[in-house]
Amino acid sequence: MIIERAPTGTLTDPALRAAWDQRAVAAPGGDMHQGAAFAADRARRSIRTLPLYIDGAPLLVCIRSLPLLGLSVASISRGPAAPADALGAERASVPGRLQRVGEWLRKEEGVVELRVDPWLPASDALEAEWLRAGFSPCDESFFSKHAMWIRATAKPGATETEIFSHLNATKRNEISAAHRNGIQVSRLHPEHDLAALREAATLVNETAVRRQFAQINLDQTLLTWVDLMHSGQMEAWVARDAQGRVIAMETALRHGERLTSHHAGSREVGSSVPAGAVVLLRWTLIETARQEGRIADLGGADVVGHREIPQAGEKMYGLYDYKRAFGAEWVAMSGAHRIVLDPRRYALRSAIRTVLRAGR
Repeated sequence: MIIERAPTGTLTDPALRAAWDQRAVAAPGGDMHQGAAFAADRARRSIRTLPLYIDGAPLLVCIRSLPLLGLSVASISRGPAAPADALGAERASVPGRLQRVGEWLRKEEGVVELRVDPWLPASDALEAEWLRAGFSPCDESFFSKHAMWIRATAKPGATETEIFSHLNATKRNEISAAHRNGIQVSRLHPEHDLAALREAATLVNETAVRRQFAQINLDQTLLTWVDLMHSGQMEAWVARDAQGRVIAMETALRHGERLTSHHAGSREVGSSVPAGAVVLLRWTLIETARQEGRIADLGGADVVGHREIPQAGEKMYGLYDYKRAFGAEWVAMSGAHRIVLDPRRYALRSAIRTVLRAGR
């Protein structure tokens, strides 16, 4: 396997960046978290990125180091690319390839641990390959490990009527009621809708406060949104009520074969959240995926401590049932894995971090 550093400027020069994103993000199995916009977002958060070519295929690595001491750890989010319909042999080769990337990072960059989470459907055979390559399961770097997909939107010739029929009666009625109540959805553009984009971002945080989720950094998030939208990798919509007030929003990532729900938020009007607006936005995402022939990826319905399909009465069942009402099906993914590349130096890094945390 040939591992090479990408040329200087790969993630910043417009032509080189476009070529990288075409293969790392837009190609089958591609993902935004392997793209130049994500790399720029990491740089704004003081995380170094290293673009590599693995047998000619792009792979973005993020590296964190302890100040002055090095002792770096690396992570690879949603790479390398593996198409949604990849054969088992192609998927099974990923752990071994990433193990060799890890060895290269140890020698060339002083990396002591590598964490990875390629977007691969789970299987016993794949898990055996992870173990054979020296990896073990670890905490997820994303909110959810698994996904809920509507594959019918990617079927050639699928019609709007056909996909709409997959929604349950309640959701269809809510969409009809939203139209009757004058709720309208509009697509935002980064060139002339910056104020609306900022308002949409504030709705993400308003919703996070209500639901006790982590809030986003508005300024950094807006920079990344605009970068993604200019690259054609993100869509943003807002729903306005009959008085023209923004009451809900949704963003979606366009990558590989998928259109993926990314951020969503809503504003309480009176004492309640306008459910019809939220549902209408979700339907807009699904219909956009159908028009583009993509899988509508509604994200996951699992959290730490609750990684299996939720059952009635369990935590996360409400979110699972909500997404299922749109016709989405649970897709079990392989999830995050880690490998310690240099046990002695990794132990030293862990000890130093423990001392530093104790001194805060």
